[in-house]
Amino acid sequence: MAGGGAYLWESGDVVTAANLQTYTQDQVVAVYANSAARDAAYGGVGEPTLAEGMFCFLKDSDSFLFYTGSVWSAVDTSTDATKIPLSTVTTAGDLIIGTGSATVTRLAAGTATHVLTSNGAATAPSYQVLPSSGVDGDSDQLVLGSQIFG
Repeated sequence: MAGGGAYLWESGDVVTAANLQTYTQDQVVAVYANSAARDAAYGGVGEPTLAEGMFCFLKDSDSFLFYTGSVWSAVDTSTDATKIPLSTVTTAGDLIIGTGSATVTRLAAGTATHVLTSNGAATAPSYQVLPSSGVDGDSDQLVLGSQIFG
């Protein structure tokens, strides 16, 4: 199984089939032409079984993946610290907001009819109910206090 750990072999050790499978075969990065070839290599009669922690490389897409225990997931091999991982956004309407010095997080979409509100420089924004006093508007203009926009 993947994650069998390390084994310190010594001269004269007998290597069993189980040793070979656990300490080498299950802990290598398997290389496949594409995902179809990878998927065909597991689960059939006489074929290995997938285990959480296994890795593979797909030649057609030059992608490095790991098995989570239920799905193959891409490994982010980017070394560019200025990129925001796509996994930060998980749902339509999510916003990416700054949380501090060079860090970001996901702000989930707010409830319908709520407005995005600043909570000051040191606090993340949030969605709030639109205030009923001091705000008026129609399809052509929005009035905030004494300012008319539109």
